[in-house]
Amino acid sequence: MRIGLIGTGRIGSFHARALSGHRDVGALVVADAEGPRAAEVARRTGATAAASVDEVFARGVDAVVIASATASHAALI
Repeated sequence: MRIGLIGTGRIGSFHARALSGHRDVGALVVADAEGPRAAEVARRTGATAAASVDEVFARGVDAVVIASATASHAALI
């Protein structure tokens, strides 16, 4: 399964580690408003960093985990 992860702060980083180690996750694509943070999480977990939320969806993910700031959740759904 291809998973997108939006938000790579404290909670998002936790999810990235868990998802990258899950046997059913074949690909993990991460994005964050702070691009360098997403790139660092991708480097540590073997994920792919996306430059934007739109790019996460363009990569054909099967599901998305929203781990960004709570105030941003509604706009991302």
